[in-house]
Amino acid sequence: MTARTTWPPVIGVLVAAPWFAEMAWGGFPVVDLPLILLFLSPLYGCAALLIREVARRTGRGWPTMLLLGAAFGVLQAGVVDQSLFNPAYGRYDFQHPVHVGGIDISLYWALAFLSGHVVASMATPIALAEAWTRAPGRRRPWLGRRGVPVVATIYVLASVVNHLGVKEDEGHGFQARPVQTLTALAVVALLVLAALRWRRRDVTDVRVPRPAVVLGLGFAAYLLYLPGEGAAAAAVGVVVVTATIGVVGRWSTSPRWTDDHVAALVVGTVLVGAAMPFLVEPYDDSVASGTELVQDSAAAMICLLGVLGTWWRLRVLDRIDRGPTTSGP
Repeated sequence: MTARTTWPPVIGVLVAAPWFAEMAWGGFPVVDLPLILLFLSPLYGCAALLIREVARRTGRGWPTMLLLGAAFGVLQAGVVDQSLFNPAYGRYDFQHPVHVGGIDISLYWALAFLSGHVVASMATPIALAEAWTRAPGRRRPWLGRRGVPVVATIYVLASVVNHLGVKEDEGHGFQARPVQTLTALAVVALLVLAALRWRRRDVTDVRVPRPAVVLGLGFAAYLLYLPGEGAAAAAVGVVVVTATIGVVGRWSTSPRWTDDHVAALVVGTVLVGAAMPFLVEPYDDSVASGTELVQDSAAAMICLLGVLGTWWRLRVLDRIDRGPTTSGP
């Protein structure tokens, strides 16, 4: 157990988690970004830090973090803001398409919420922060003895504030039925159990492509996995997600799979943020087209700067890890 909190990666996660979860898609006024970060960092950022801390302190890796990220996604959408069950969340209809009666959810939006939280809210900020950290620190805990209870307390308080605020502002007073809440909590419990019981797979000798290929896979899969709204799009999403997990999971069992491959996969998803703002509607549908273009361009530029900064940082760390070179006589 680490005695002190390692602040640079912790701050990185606190900033990156809300950014990739909610703001990387554009549509927010630039002047509002600091306030949004201040409001969402305790929610998304603290959850990501706790998930990583559980995995790293118990000697587990990415399968555990991804499963815990899925548990967070169900908890957030099903219990905290209840958007998963709300038929009138803001100006959106999250009950259709592919509606399932009884618990009243949309399979399409359930997939969108879950994959979004796993990739954007949890995996991306954790992986980027680890990419910026020197190799020994990438597997070590970042929160000190006091850091874990403080972060956990902040996350709980942020969840309560988010629940109460969203219920009135976006949820129009909606309250999920007991069967919906219990179903969500049961799924969360199963995902947490699976995460903590996950066993490391045997090492294989499978060939692994270059990081550039992995980057392209991450970009294409995250950009195209939901091609529209509807049952067909949801079916495509299930196939793409399953195939991506299968392929990357297979590669990751090889000793040739490195931290550079993990960083490349995540950078591919970050690059989606450079295109997506121009493809989706803004949160405020009354915004003028010129203002929307400025907001979307700012979001895309921040994502591009994040990619370039990560590439530069990895090159610097690689030179440091290799040590100084000496020239011959």
